[in-house]
Amino acid sequence: GVAAGLRVGKTLGDNLILRALHESGGAAIAVPDSAIINAMKDLARSEGILAAPEGAASLAGLRRALEQGLIKRSERIVLVNTNTGLKYANLVR
Repeated sequence: GVAAGLRVGKTLGDNLILRALHESGGAAIAVPDSAIINAMKDLARSEGILAAPEGAASLAGLRRALEQGLIKRSERIVLVNTNTGLKYANLVR
């Protein structure tokens, strides 16, 4: 997939993450590469942010969560992008 940085066999603190998801009633969302690439393009066009695929996956996941009714449009959401998309510029052309 395009977001190779999200493919981690065993994460540091994986049990903490799973516990936080369970206790908060949260959810984990999977998104296809096409949704990630669309999010990268949208961030570049509308916000001037050249996000890495891993960061754009957060926007793709938010969109899916909205579609599934897991998040209300009225909620305040923070998305995190910790890397540049410079080496992925070919995906947003």
